Amino acid sequence: MVIGTVTVLTGGLRFVHLAQPERKVFDEVYYASDGCWYAGMPYRSCGLEADAERSWVHPPLGKHVIALGVVTFGNDPFGWRVAAAVAGAATVALAGTLAYLLLGSALWGGVGALLAGTEHLLLVQSRIAMLDVFLAMFVVLGFTLLVLDRRRLDRRSSEEPGGRPVRVIRGWRPLLLLAGASFGSAVAVKWSGVLALLGAIILAVGWAWSRQRAFGSPRPLLSSLRDEGPVLWLGLIAVPLVAYSVTWLPWLADRGFDLGGWITHHLQMIDYHLDLDTVKENGEPIHPYMSRAWSWFLLLRPVSYFWQGDPRCCAEILGLGHPLLFWGSLLMLPYLALVWARRDWTAGAILVPVLVQFVPWLIVSRPLFLFYMTPITPFLAVGMAFVLRDISVARFDRRITVPAVALVIAAFVGVFAFFWPVLTADPISREAWSARIWLDRWV
Repeated sequence: MVIGTVTVLTGGLRFVHLAQPERKVFDEVYYASDGCWYAGMPYRSCGLEADAERSWVHPPLGKHVIALGVVTFGNDPFGWRVAAAVAGAATVALAGTLAYLLLGSALWGGVGALLAGTEHLLLVQSRIAMLDVFLAMFVVLGFTLLVLDRRRLDRRSSEEPGGRPVRVIRGWRPLLLLAGASFGSAVAVKWSGVLALLGAIILAVGWAWSRQRAFGSPRPLLSSLRDEGPVLWLGLIAVPLVAYSVTWLPWLADRGFDLGGWITHHLQMIDYHLDLDTVKENGEPIHPYMSRAWSWFLLLRPVSYFWQGDPRCCAEILGLGHPLLFWGSLLMLPYLALVWARRDWTAGAILVPVLVQFVPWLIVSRPLFLFYMTPITPFLAVGMAFVLRDISVARFDRRITVPAVALVIAAFVGVFAFFWPVLTADPISREAWSARIWLDRWV
């Protein structure tokens, strides 16, 4: 009930003035246009110069989802963006569900949903027709199903005679298979979904190892690979590969199921991403809003998706993370690492998805943008709920800790409300706009 209420309230904000601005902004010129084309509209009415998609360098699933909105509501701003809004609201609900599973409380599940629902970057990506919010939805769904699978195995272990852990996990694990399908769908939105799949494999193997160690196996890693390896291979390698491939069936059908052409297309996609440089031939940056991954948590360079200003009024869509959540994560993530080191697997279930989706970008030389953090933000919200929960039950006077935690949560919501105009292109005065631009690099 708590998670549902929070989802309705914060998820509903994704739909407020969703058709504003009334033109394509930022990368909507690629994805909204291609979603329209996927919906079967004439290419000229989609804003395309040729009868072919522009964003061919990314897999098709996200554009198919955008196309559903266009088919249902029409080729207009609301139709382009409604699928992203639905995915954003679903991501809030999933973040709340994950928080509930890990923290064991509907109240803290609601807090996790609230922090995700009021996260700036996730809100912005939920209100424009880009791919990242669909990636986030499938990633959070995958890890939620993975945690449910672990919970199910834990219950089965506790039901064994004497409560001893089972050494061999018998029978089907449908939740693991569904998790694999979700991660495969994430990869079918953007190839960076592979990072989340890698995190799922790390967690699943680690949890299998811990089960074998609890059983007393002298070689827990080898035992876990022997006993659970086949089902893990099926759920987290075979199923994701099948799910990814299935999303290409319409593409293949349009080309007479030419598998050779499909492979060639993938090689071309690989070449594009490998050859993409950060500077033009004249040495200038290829994009003014690029940022290095090390700067993302510091919010040194957000992305302005839309700007309209005159001496009296400003309207902007600023792809900015929630300052309290991003800056607070510099303390929250080390705390999760410490708790995980004390063998609390729930902290690792939050930390691993963050690290595997962030650390690889530190060594990548291609153009990067802050919105690559979109699939990470729900886990930051769950992690912050984890920390606030621990503070509220710490060995201090609860007359101090509980009001302090409530004040922090209120501050998160208050900052979100303060930044709302520059997240949604709501017209405000230049003075009000300037009050929200805290750093020079936010311009």
